[in-house]
Amino acid sequence: MLAEVRADSVTVTWGLGEPVEVGDVEFFGYGIYYYDPSGNGGKRLGVRFGDEITAWVFDNASATQANYEASSVTVTDEAVTVHFNDASLGLDAVGTIEAYAHVNGHDTQVELPVTLLH
Repeated sequence: MLAEVRADSVTVTWGLGEPVEVGDVEFFGYGIYYYDPSGNGGKRLGVRFGDEITAWVFDNASATQANYEASSVTVTDEAVTVHFNDASLGLDAVGTIEAYAHVNGHDTQVELPVTLLH
């Protein structure tokens, strides 16, 4: 997982591996979360696939969420990339940063490593 932070945007790319068997799928998605070194603040960024494609950023400090159009999501056989325009890291320093995948709201992969580029 790669997160690239620029002055006015964040771009997140989830590399895809082999498909997994999980039974009936209503929706699935990928996410990343991070906090400052004390475990406070931070954000959750994600993408969800179901009846429609949605992307979002949830700010832990203000408990607000920004939603993004499906056009901000690019899907290939190798990766899912979301460009979060007008988004920021929101922290001076990052302590914990990890990625996850879910199916029907149940995490299927957790604590995936993230490379953060500034």
